[in-house]
Amino acid sequence: MALQLLCRLDSDDLKTTRQALMDDAEDQQNAGLTRLQMWEDADDTTRLWILFEVNDRGKADGWLKRAVADTHGPTAAVTGSQAHFLRTA
Repeated sequence: MALQLLCRLDSDDLKTTRQALMDDAEDQQNAGLTRLQMWEDADDTTRLWILFEVNDRGKADGWLKRAVADTHGPTAAVTGSQAHFLRTA
């Protein structure tokens, strides 16, 4: 079954957060992640959602830990986040 990762990022500046995600593309690929879709929340202008396909759960877990350390703060304008691994039903 396919494994996916759904991430929600709260941001002070969505443009800065989107750019930080684009700049992180190589690390995402090295972690076995393929970005499938990115959305801005229709009801909350400070929220961004990202869906990844996961090829290696262990590497993806490591990327999440690094991403939290790297993106929370002024560099990427992330103020909070949640991540959920999901399997196709």
